[in-house]
Amino acid sequence: MTLLAPREAYRRWAPVYEAENAITHLEQAEVAALGPSPVGRHLLDAGCGTGRRLAWSGAARATGVDLSPEMLAQGRGNPALTEVELIEGDLRALPLPDRAFDLVWCRLAIGHLAELEAAYAELARVAAPGATVIVTDFHVAAHAAGHRRTFRVDGEIIEVAHFPHPAETQVEAARCAGLTPRARSQAVIGPEVRRYYEAAGRLALYREHCGLPAVLALAFTRDG
Repeated sequence: MTLLAPREAYRRWAPVYEAENAITHLEQAEVAALGPSPVGRHLLDAGCGTGRRLAWSGAARATGVDLSPEMLAQGRGNPALTEVELIEGDLRALPLPDRAFDLVWCRLAIGHLAELEAAYAELARVAAPGATVIVTDFHVAAHAAGHRRTFRVDGEIIEVAHFPHPAETQVEAARCAGLTPRARSQAVIGPEVRRYYEAAGRLALYREHCGLPAVLALAFTRDG
């Protein structure tokens, strides 16, 4: 297994990134459950990857920001994203105006940062007063159990550098940035993702980790 920093890892992952896996499946369900719906909103996906979660979102205006030009290039080739603005940028210095969005997502991206404060400050800065900010992350329990952010390309397993951040650490960083906690949830490995383990020939691991928290999801409101 090769460990790579996020920029290089996502450069290599870009051509095959859009295939769903157990973690992305669970994460998608958590975001939908926390809400609100993006329909009719000004939506930002900070750390959007290819922007695939913005396709058919129903947002009045949808914007995605990502550090990887290769991931963004994949998104710009997607006919479902022709109305979506995709911008290269860093979570810690978003190239966007203040108070521009009433729904902000940061999905499975913040764990690539060793420090949280700058990213949470930026998420708060671009959120309008009263906006909802949703942050999801790889759960610290999954990391402790040996799960890693990995993908396979050209026969090689690549691990993306990741820093596990407990929920309370994230909530404190959010509070300091002017975000008020609204909801918290976690998704556990269970029957709905068994098929991903089966396809990978890893049912023994599924049985071992069934019930393990895999995704942390946090919802905040931007203070007025």
